[in-house]
Amino acid sequence: MSDHSHDHDECTGRLDRRGFVQGCGAALALAAGGTSLEAVAAQENTADVAALLDGLPDNWGRWGEDDELGALNLLDSEAAFRGMLTTIRGGPTNIGRFTLQLPVTGEVINPDPADPETVLAPGDGSDPQFPSTDVGDPAFPPRTPGRRTNTTPPEGSPVAGGVRFADDKFAADLFLQGTTHVDALGHAWYGDQLYNGFDAATTGAEKSFDTALDGTRTTDAVVEESEQASLEPFDTTTGLDRAAITNAADAGIAGRGVLLDVGRYAEESDEQHRLPLGYEITLQDLLNTADAQGVDVEDRDILLIRTGSTARTRDPEAAWAPLGEAGIVFSEELVEWVYEKDIPYIGADNLAVEKVAQVIDGETYVIPLHGAFLRNLGVTLNEILWLEDLGAACAADGIYDFLFVAAPLNVERATGAPVNPVVLKATGRGPGGKGREGHDSDDDEGDDTDD
Repeated sequence: MSDHSHDHDECTGRLDRRGFVQGCGAALALAAGGTSLEAVAAQENTADVAALLDGLPDNWGRWGEDDELGALNLLDSEAAFRGMLTTIRGGPTNIGRFTLQLPVTGEVINPDPADPETVLAPGDGSDPQFPSTDVGDPAFPPRTPGRRTNTTPPEGSPVAGGVRFADDKFAADLFLQGTTHVDALGHAWYGDQLYNGFDAATTGAEKSFDTALDGTRTTDAVVEESEQASLEPFDTTTGLDRAAITNAADAGIAGRGVLLDVGRYAEESDEQHRLPLGYEITLQDLLNTADAQGVDVEDRDILLIRTGSTARTRDPEAAWAPLGEAGIVFSEELVEWVYEKDIPYIGADNLAVEKVAQVIDGETYVIPLHGAFLRNLGVTLNEILWLEDLGAACAADGIYDFLFVAAPLNVERATGAPVNPVVLKATGRGPGGKGREGHDSDDDEGDDTDD
């Protein structure tokens, strides 16, 4: 197995992490700059994930040969009930409510904060490159936040009886995975099969509509002027014919959630409890965090992992790099642990849940856990969460488990969709000033609830 050591040295102002970039100007410099997943995957020393994951467990056929819901099948009535029990333990006056979504619209994070016209880092590795201290919404370049505007005049539109109303629409590209979102099981795969053995060709299935609507044929928010496509009638789309996000949207998600606040408990974290760029979260990190928090990860739990990454996108003093953010990293033990504990859903406050590029046994892999979790185990991933308020509340009262409820937007045949998860969490302290089941709380700040 690989040695995922935590080495976070700086090199000429750019990311130079052992296990990520093998030196400034090396083959993975584009990955450090945060240009695109394609740029990372094109590097000569990227490896084939199929060999890496060969022999590890999968859930294909477990819920039937036509199943498209995956491990969310595990979130049954009993799972929801366990989540409810965590919420009501403090009584009717001690329930806190937290929403975990970032805005769909907002400012673009520019590589150079002084140059708002440059949206993406140059693909040739020239400046400006990430990391950046610009602030905004952490859409994954080349994705960008959406733009909406009113379709009615400033004074509103009148109707009979004196009522006026305002209406609006998206006036720029809205990327379904450009904000807090849930990945469909068909979002990522390797070889020629998706989750449960579905043919990869089903990801590009065409659908025609009776009524054509004006649209744009461009696929990126920022393109060269010569490549910009004019609006034209749009009556055919491509999308997922199997394992699309509609399955999770129809089913809904509810169960006992557990926050693993690695950013708060790791020694390498800064004063704001944020992991440094390039930090590799191992299974042992997760287990150590659970132990430090005094919380047990039980079978069928929903896991939320806090790194502090999205908080840095609001801090003009903190550096942020799309492909350099801290995240969980592959190990056989981690995949087997998730499988054995029947973890159905993993969310994090970073761009990919996992660290995007990982060096394993001397070879570079790009999002290997997407292959292990989405494709093989049918585990749903939730990316770009806002976990600061929830993390602070958990630290204040020592209660790290709760009812987690969510449903992604029901977008037909989509590879993912925005989501605004809701957490209902018992707050305050039990008898004797203790937190969950008698565990001491490590932080009194912000605890103003009734005992």
